[in-house]
Amino acid sequence: MGAALDTGESVTGKVQEADGEVTYEIVAEKADLGTEADARQLMRNKEAAKGKALAVAHVKFTHSSGPNLTAGSRTYGGTEICTDGGRSATCIGSPEADTEGCEDQYDISSWKQGESHVFCGAYLVPPDTKSVEVHWSEEGGEPYIWKFAVKQEAAPARAPVHALGAPLPSKGRPQRRTARSGTGGPVSP
Repeated sequence: MGAALDTGESVTGKVQEADGEVTYEIVAEKADLGTEADARQLMRNKEAAKGKALAVAHVKFTHSSGPNLTAGSRTYGGTEICTDGGRSATCIGSPEADTEGCEDQYDISSWKQGESHVFCGAYLVPPDTKSVEVHWSEEGGEPYIWKFAVKQEAAPARAPVHALGAPLPSKGRPQRRTARSGTGGPVSP
């Protein structure tokens, strides 16, 4: 099915979980765009981040119907990021421990109808990215697409923080670009 969505618009999707098929309401809340330094912090192979920036997608899943989950969730598996209208990004993992508001889908030991969780994924993207698209699809389905414009934000004067929310390791601090809900609009597939 798939479709281009407005910022903040949710979709209904099904995921086959270990406990059975679950229906979720899904919405991409935002996509943060950091720097090469941010990407290097998450990478074991620091050279792989050379010339790339870090993008983090924040996707909220609300359990709508189906069995209560008693183990981790597979909801985020259908998520990816594309940049500037189509360039696919390289997924490098989940930054939950470093990113405020992100949870680890495999740490969810109980998930009941009506409960929501925000899962995040970290991706390597070109540093000159102007827009970030968060794609989510059911297994084998066409993606739903939320588009976020990337804005340059000045780093705060106090308590320097990089794009993942953790203190910077050095005195210098890079600027960060952030795409947030409310800045994007409809996008064509």
